[in-house]
Amino acid sequence: MGTSRGPVAGPFVVVLAGVVIGAVPLLLGDVLAIFGADGAPTVGLGIGGALVVVGVAASLLPSFTTELGVVAIVLSLLSVFGALGGLLVGLLLGVVGGSLCVAWQPSAG
Repeated sequence: MGTSRGPVAGPFVVVLAGVVIGAVPLLLGDVLAIFGADGAPTVGLGIGGALVVVGVAASLLPSFTTELGVVAIVLSLLSVFGALGGLLVGLLLGVVGGSLCVAWQPSAG
């Protein structure tokens, strides 16, 4: 009588990574502009928002969790160029969350 629940930890960590990656360019936009990254807030918000959407989608669509996990890993790696990877914290969270999504398997119940 058990129901197959979707993944929880992976999508949560991916959403957290998206928030961190999106917040860093907003908080440090002026500092990033000094180093020549003028478009960093836009790119950081775009990648952060995409990671939030991927995390929510992975939670709501368990059949696509593996593919969405790969997308989360790729977006996290790309965040290095636009948002310094959320000071590397967002990068690590995104890779770990994406890996948890890829590794998730539905219960055999």
